[in-house]
Amino acid sequence: MDNTLQLILRADIQKIFDNFAATVNKKIVFFSPDGKILTSGLNCRNAAFCRIIQTRIFGYERCIRMDTVNMNESARRKGMVCYRCHAGIQEAVTPIYVEDQLAGFAMIGQFRTSRKISARVKKACPSPAIYDKLETAFNQLPYYPPGKLRDVLGMFSMLVDYIVTKELVTVHGDRIRSRIDAFISANLHRPVTLAEVAKHAGKSCSTISHFFQQKLNKSFKRHLLEKKLEKAEEYFHMNPEMSIEEVAEKVGFHDQFYFSRLYRKYRGMPPSEYRRTFRGKHTPELL
Repeated sequence: MDNTLQLILRADIQKIFDNFAATVNKKIVFFSPDGKILTSGLNCRNAAFCRIIQTRIFGYERCIRMDTVNMNESARRKGMVCYRCHAGIQEAVTPIYVEDQLAGFAMIGQFRTSRKISARVKKACPSPAIYDKLETAFNQLPYYPPGKLRDVLGMFSMLVDYIVTKELVTVHGDRIRSRIDAFISANLHRPVTLAEVAKHAGKSCSTISHFFQQKLNKSFKRHLLEKKLEKAEEYFHMNPEMSIEEVAEKVGFHDQFYFSRLYRKYRGMPPSEYRRTFRGKHTPELL
């Protein structure tokens, strides 16, 4: 699986996060597993307090390093990490896992949980004028007592879990689908059972059955049959000299008449007619 797995949020789901962020007057940012920003809800800028901290006092790189450390810690714990940054402001980051694969991170902040700027930050200010601006920006941040902060972060965590549980996050490349199709393609010459596919994909039979119904809107048997018919048509194209009996054998049917009945049922014509039609379309005219 590609380690640069990217997380993409559907527009309607992004709107849920945007509305939540607007309600609590905070910023939600989604990151890839390697820490690159994917989306920043409502295109919000950092709070004025943080901008002063980053541009006039501690520098932007220090914030990035702290965020990276806490992303790694949240991935290690497989749970949310709430931390106080070097400027004395609370932030939280939670990992997002899809099928046990780290797909990215969601971060929310920044929360003021104290009434005064920390003595360390005050001491680091290069001038009284900058401190005055910093203090004004600090007081503009909404104050969150511990109980309220726990409620906000609890709701944020629930939103992320809901998205993953309801599979409203899509990932570049579907691991289950690719594993299933690879196994089926390699075994089209014989009968393939749901139990075999589930074992190969590392899932239960019920999970695979649910996957087909929810993701592909069809049963496993129907998907398998379609793959067999598609492969049969590939043989008709590439090896037009093969008999229908030989093609049926190649895709796991030992009874060519049963194969022909199924082909006619799902393709609307017998395989002999399909092959004849295809040949007619691709036979060059004699000069």
